[in-house]
Amino acid sequence: MFQTIFSQNIVSDTIFHEVDRKETLFSISQKYNINVNDILELNPKLKNSRLRRRSTILIPVFNSIQDVIKIEKDSIEISYNISKLDSIYSKKRKKNNRLNLSVLLPFRSATINYDSINEVESLFEDRNLYTIALDFYSGILYAVEDLKKLDILVELNVFDTENSVNKILEISNNTKILNSDLIIGPLIPRNFETLSNLEFLESIPKVFPLSTIPVKIIKGVVQAVTPRILLREKMLDYLNKKIDREENIVIIADSLNEDIEDKLTKIFPNSIKIKPEFEGYILPELLDSLLVDSLPNKVIIESEIFTLISSVISQLNSQITSERDVRLYTTYRGNQYDDPSINIKDLGNLGFTYTSISKKINNDSISKFESNYINLFGSFPNKDIIRGYDVTKDILLRVLIDNNINKTVKYDEQAYTESKFLYKIDSLGGLYNSSMYILKHKDYDLEEIID
Repeated sequence: MFQTIFSQNIVSDTIFHEVDRKETLFSISQKYNINVNDILELNPKLKNSRLRRRSTILIPVFNSIQDVIKIEKDSIEISYNISKLDSIYSKKRKKNNRLNLSVLLPFRSATINYDSINEVESLFEDRNLYTIALDFYSGILYAVEDLKKLDILVELNVFDTENSVNKILEISNNTKILNSDLIIGPLIPRNFETLSNLEFLESIPKVFPLSTIPVKIIKGVVQAVTPRILLREKMLDYLNKKIDREENIVIIADSLNEDIEDKLTKIFPNSIKIKPEFEGYILPELLDSLLVDSLPNKVIIESEIFTLISSVISQLNSQITSERDVRLYTTYRGNQYDDPSINIKDLGNLGFTYTSISKKINNDSISKFESNYINLFGSFPNKDIIRGYDVTKDILLRVLIDNNINKTVKYDEQAYTESKFLYKIDSLGGLYNSSMYILKHKDYDLEEIID
């Protein structure tokens, strides 16, 4: 249950109240039979500003501590917290099992010359925004198909944003958009915020599905990817607890990551700092001189420059001997680590450890998920397809379970194929995912660290 202690009572839920004309904090408190201070506890910005008509504030719903203890003691069997959302939906099933889902993705279909085989092949040869969009959409289709097992019917409306702000504004006035129960996309932060800032779409949940780059999490916005700042905070906490200050700690950070370097330095004041050369390289002789045989070497790299990442991994791996132990960490793992030129075995040798929004399927055998996808689409699902499935299935179930999606924060962490979701309410009224994994490379595999 959602629980916050106010005095001798517990906030067991919250209500969104839209401020009417001439309403005051006192009149609202009287309406809900609570104190003004109770409202201010959940809406601290009201202490220094006036109520605005049509603004939305949170109202606490109280249970006494004794009542909560009794409910939790006597009614554990009906608690939904430990259940999967599909089980919760089955128990709370409503008459309306149909949803209108609108998807806004940058397919760029209008600009592709499909008569040119070379142009089409070159477009889909490399991973880019458009191939990511198509893969993500395949995952959406798979989720919609899978939900039919629960008799959930989804009317899918698909729009090509063409990666254009003007196109998004044009789409936003489409009748199908206005009648949506849920909107997924756009993918790019600036495009998404163009849509999410439109007041007439405020009441429709809008999902920002793929990027860790933060967007403004206002009412109606759902950031399905755990923000980068939370990934880093979790890893900083892990490093703080797990790395001995007496070990040989080396921090490699480029000029764009000086802020995280400062945070690491505060945790490890005796660490050695290395600045990359102008072209993003570390001199091999410098790195060799800073690693020792007498102590475990813990290297923390903070960069999204591929040349630097690749060279550091290669150099550190060459430094490992029976006498010299080297381990590698980062507080943020970007897509640069997915480049095929980086040897997975090298990462395994270094025990490379990081936080992640997803955990890859074990590739030793074909999973049931992969098998079902292959039967439907004739190919193996990649990470963007799986992400599309996980995000879509989770959010569709939440919309079906409760008309107010913010109320679904009371449910426990939900784990799917490769992703987890534990939503929290942001101060601006939207939702953000706070769930993540701590992963460590071991040989050719990945193992999850339970912190």
